[in-house]
Amino acid sequence: MVGLGASAGGLEALQRFFDAVPGDSDLAYVVVQHLSPVHKSLMVDLLARHTAMEVVQATDGVPVQRNTVYLLPPGKHLTIEDCRLRLTAKDAGGGMSLPIDIFLTALARDQGPLAIGVILSGTGSDGTRGLMAIKSAGGFTAVQQPETAQFDGMPRSALATGQVDATLPPDELPARLIDHARKALARARPAANRRQRDGQTDQGADPLAQIIAVIRSVTGVDFSHYKLATLLRRIERRMQGAGLESMEEYAALLRRNSAETVNLYKEMLIGVTRFFRDEAAFRILADRVIPSLLANRSPSDMIRVWVCGCASGEEAYSLAILFAEAQERMGRSVDVKIFATDIDQDSIEVASLGEYPRAIAEDVSQERLSRYFTARGDSYVVSRDIRRMVVFAAHNIMRDPPFTKIDLLSCRNLLIYMDQPLQRKVLGLFQYALRQSGFLFLGTSETLGDLQSDFHTVDSRNKIFQSLRTGSFRLSRLLVPTVAAPLARHGDDVSSPGMEEGAAIDEAMATLMKTYVPPCLLVNDQMNILHVFGDASSLLKVPPGEATLNVLKLLPSSVAMVTGTALNRAFRSGEEFALSNIPVKDRDGVAALSLRVQPYVARKTGRRFALVVLDRANMLPLSVPDSDFDLNADAAERIRGLEQELLSRGENLQATIEELETANEELQATNEELLASNEELQSTNEELQSVNEELYSVNAEYQAKVEELTEITNDLDNLLRSTEIGTVFLDDDFVIRRFTPAAASFINIIPRDIGRSIAHLSTNIDYPDFLADIRAVFGGREPVERHVRVHDGRWVLTRILPYLTDTNQVAGVVVTFVDVTDTKQAQERLQNVLDSLPEHIAVTDRHGRIVMVNAAWRGFAERNGGGTRDGCGVGSNYLEVCLAPGVLGQDGVARAVHDGLQGILDGRAGDFTIEYPCHSSEEQRWFLMHATRLNDPDGGVVVSHINITNRKLMELRLDDGEGGEDGGGR
Repeated sequence: MVGLGASAGGLEALQRFFDAVPGDSDLAYVVVQHLSPVHKSLMVDLLARHTAMEVVQATDGVPVQRNTVYLLPPGKHLTIEDCRLRLTAKDAGGGMSLPIDIFLTALARDQGPLAIGVILSGTGSDGTRGLMAIKSAGGFTAVQQPETAQFDGMPRSALATGQVDATLPPDELPARLIDHARKALARARPAANRRQRDGQTDQGADPLAQIIAVIRSVTGVDFSHYKLATLLRRIERRMQGAGLESMEEYAALLRRNSAETVNLYKEMLIGVTRFFRDEAAFRILADRVIPSLLANRSPSDMIRVWVCGCASGEEAYSLAILFAEAQERMGRSVDVKIFATDIDQDSIEVASLGEYPRAIAEDVSQERLSRYFTARGDSYVVSRDIRRMVVFAAHNIMRDPPFTKIDLLSCRNLLIYMDQPLQRKVLGLFQYALRQSGFLFLGTSETLGDLQSDFHTVDSRNKIFQSLRTGSFRLSRLLVPTVAAPLARHGDDVSSPGMEEGAAIDEAMATLMKTYVPPCLLVNDQMNILHVFGDASSLLKVPPGEATLNVLKLLPSSVAMVTGTALNRAFRSGEEFALSNIPVKDRDGVAALSLRVQPYVARKTGRRFALVVLDRANMLPLSVPDSDFDLNADAAERIRGLEQELLSRGENLQATIEELETANEELQATNEELLASNEELQSTNEELQSVNEELYSVNAEYQAKVEELTEITNDLDNLLRSTEIGTVFLDDDFVIRRFTPAAASFINIIPRDIGRSIAHLSTNIDYPDFLADIRAVFGGREPVERHVRVHDGRWVLTRILPYLTDTNQVAGVVVTFVDVTDTKQAQERLQNVLDSLPEHIAVTDRHGRIVMVNAAWRGFAERNGGGTRDGCGVGSNYLEVCLAPGVLGQDGVARAVHDGLQGILDGRAGDFTIEYPCHSSEEQRWFLMHATRLNDPDGGVVVSHINITNRKLMELRLDDGEGGEDGGGR
């Protein structure tokens, strides 16, 4: 099933496309365009001329049939479910509409690998997300070559994703699609079980292993632990593009062509993502997870987030927006740092730009677009504040060390492509990276597996979990390289020697720290504990109330006061500080301990940290000067320092507050104005762009219709010029609209008379009722025919007919003039011949109506009182005349004549003859009537009456003479 998306300039591309589609391609085609909801689409008529397939407008619930083209109706959105098209009303709010994305996404969901998506000419980026969905589902994607498109915005936006299988001119795309469909349906799945065949150990003979080895050598990425179905599906797609039938041939191609290896590598990296993907899951993050993270942090704390497999960055920016909204909602300001990583450097570069197509308006609300994005041309750019929260970096989760101390880790729909051993390893890395109580956010089809007991389920449906404890410190075991590992069959879980050595090293380090390292706290400049070395459980205690990591609240009060002073002095001077004999009562009964504070500055970030060593055995380094603890002196110094610091901070704070209040008021007013202006401009721009595309589509349809009508008009003009029939078209006011050159022979008309009333023109015909008949036809709708004489002696048949519209309304009159001079002369010659005959001759039509008589007939009728129309003249019905009383001498003869004529007209007889008397008051007369069928397609009868009176009288005399002789003899 082929989904074609087109916008501005798409009509010409669609016509070229379907010109090249055979009528028996065995594919179904669904065309989706940007159509105006208030204009009737002409696409059915326009495309039907370019294809032998049936072209129909889609209706709701119609099952999709092969070799049929379905068109999107205006004002509707189109989807597909179970091979049936579904129509929904287009949003009447006038917001941004992306009908191509909507249909292609539904097509990918419904048809999976059998879906084909094609993007043709158009502006904007509609269709890009739909193609990516088809690509993710294993379907085939194609794009019109941008150089051949009238508008290349949509094709170039789709090509920028790198998810396009074919880029060709429109007339070359059908052959490529049909070839793909044929191979996809005919080719058997490669021997999928080859990898799992019992007893196979020679990986060098396995083409799949060879392919993975070539990818590993070129890119450094090992796909041996990807799921078999995923590997085969992606390799098959590249094989189809290369026109190869076997994996052995494709493996050989990869060894020869490193560019194809890179393309296959890109194919393996499924980069399908979008903003706020799975809205319900992000709602849980916004309502429950992020607020809990912010509630437990001070303004100086940092919240660390890791987005693993970020692709083009939409998910990382989505989380940044959620944090920004939560901080504003809670009135808190916390440093949030989001580490977004992906194995693909190209995806990282795209994500770092923070520039996305206008299509993201489908996923991002207008409020968020106006606050966190800036419109730039056909794109949206993430705002500077949001981009500052996110750090993008290339990272291979299978090889590189993970980030640490992570509060929220998002890895969605990455684990589903890995086999079970690799999934367990990656989940172990995630557990190690998370803080205790940190959150893990997985895809809807992913699970924790063996680590389920180490996590609390926050939301099972949306796969949000909270870590109950940090992972064991065995990072070396988790980071055993897999790049050089041989391709193992699925289900193998064999520990390598490197993994065992790493485990031994980790256990040794843990034993050393437990045995020889005194309790040591890593503290930042905000007095928060970042890490605890050794066992400090006897000293640290959790106070009641809100949970905290502040070292001064967790230590006993006597030790906390001394530690605070020591930390302040160490941070100010940058030098180590040590005290001994600090009184304390811990759980083990220790009465005193020694304290050492060693400050240092992190090289990469420049932040200040300190190591606080609490030694029960008074084992301080000799290089640090030791001094006994003096409680009074220390307390006094501490109080003075705090008072001075408090006073200074209060003054600075008051001045800062005043400045901020003033600046905030100005900025708030300015920001509100800018937001309002930006929303208006953005809304106007989107509406104008949408209207522009719709109008362009309408204009293209009308342009094609105009060209079609121009051709028809040219044909009519040539027909009218070439015909010898004079024709004049009049409107309802009898104004001349058009005429043919032949009409000038009968009406004195010239081209400048168009637009004038015909009543203003003189004629060359003897037709005094000409205008009256025109008015009668316009009012009564009955056509009129007249044979009239032209002033030069010719005869013309004038027909006046009503001009009817498609709604059967009279919109004017059409007058035609047909020169019938030759016909008229032939009729006159025929009439002269008939008039020269002595017989009484009449011709009837197939209904018995008299249409022609000769002079002898007319003369006899006039002499006997039958010369009117109601008698035996032209127009009278001869059958009815025969039945009139006193006709043809006797009623019996009249009935016989009627029946004989009726038999000829009905086809039961060929001719009929009868003798009958027709006496008058002056004389006795006898006639011989002969009727024969007229040799004419319309039928009729020729009737002749021959006067046989003389013959009859002679016969009577002969009869009388013969009778006298007989009588005399007797």
